[in-house]
Amino acid sequence: MTFLHGLGIVHRDLKPANVLVCLTKSGPVIKVADFGLSKTVEGPMEGQRRRLALSSTCGSDFYMAPEVWAGHSYTAQADIFSLGVLFWAVLERITFLEDGSNEEQLGAYAEKGRWLTPLGEALCENPALQLAIPMRARRAPPLPPTPSPDLCALLLDMLAFDPDARPTALQLQERVYRATDTH
Repeated sequence: MTFLHGLGIVHRDLKPANVLVCLTKSGPVIKVADFGLSKTVEGPMEGQRRRLALSSTCGSDFYMAPEVWAGHSYTAQADIFSLGVLFWAVLERITFLEDGSNEEQLGAYAEKGRWLTPLGEALCENPALQLAIPMRARRAPPLPPTPSPDLCALLLDMLAFDPDARPTALQLQERVYRATDTH
């Protein structure tokens, strides 16, 4: 994301199907695919947040940020929210079945009775919604270790209702390195 956002590119459809992990001799390499919905915004994005950059509602339901759900203008911070949903789902192996599908999907959600609601939509309806990270009940075994307090704090920041409260891509990169540093 640091690379893309540094070039002024907002992906707008980050989800598991669009994030590829390639194994190389020097370790895994993460690649982002499917730029069909992406947009280029002029000027630097890091350190200078844009408030009215994009306006069309697009993306995949379970990964869209609250401001996108609400039909408001949004910035590259919507990508950070989508990554937060993806990171949370991967770290805690959260899966769900979408209506009309028998294929298990990876993603975080809120429950409304017996219905699953995309996290962005739930936050759009209730900005004060409290997210339980780490979750008390896991979704899919085998269970990974509980995320560290630093990772939990990072996830909560990535999933903030207010886009300005989310880290920029550069801040995200730095915090991921710090939170996962095992030295």
